[in-house]
Amino acid sequence: MPRVTVSLSDSILIKVDEAAHKSSISRSEYVAQAIESFVTGSNQASITLHNVELELNKSQTEVMQLNRKITKLENQLLEKDKTIESKAEEVMQAEEKLNQAYAESNQAKMELSKFESALKSKEDEISFLRGHVSQLTQSISQLALPPSQEEARTKSWWRFWK
Repeated sequence: MPRVTVSLSDSILIKVDEAAHKSSISRSEYVAQAIESFVTGSNQASITLHNVELELNKSQTEVMQLNRKITKLENQLLEKDKTIESKAEEVMQAEEKLNQAYAESNQAKMELSKFESALKSKEDEISFLRGHVSQLTQSISQLALPPSQEEARTKSWWRFWK
C-alpha cells in the first residue's frame, strides 16, 4: 500500500485521535477510511443527487397527471351538477303539474257532488209533482160529470135535443 503524508492542525488531529479511539481502530486506518469515504462519497453524493432528481421529476410528473385527473373529474362533476339541476327542475315541474291535477280532481269531485245533489233534488221535485198531478187527476175525475151531463150543461136544455 502506498503512503500519503498529510499536514493537520492540532485541533483536527485531536478530533481524529478521539474518533479513531471510539471506533477502536488506528489513526492511519481512520484517516484512510475518511479519505476513501470522501472520494467515494462525492461519487455517491452525485449518484444520490441524480437519483433524487429522478425521483423529483417522477413525482412532478405524477403530480401533473393527478392535476389533470382532478381537472377532468371537476369538469365531470360540474356536468353532473348541471344534469342534477335540470332533473331537479323537471321533478319540480312534474310535482307542480301533479299538484295542479290533484287540485283539479278535488274541484271536479266537489262539482260532481254538487251536481249529484242537484239531480237528486230535481228527481225528488219531479216525483213530488208526479204525485201531485196524480192526486189532481183523481180529484178532477171524481168531480167531473159524465160526458152527457156535461154536454147538457154547456148547451142549453132546448138545444140538447138537437
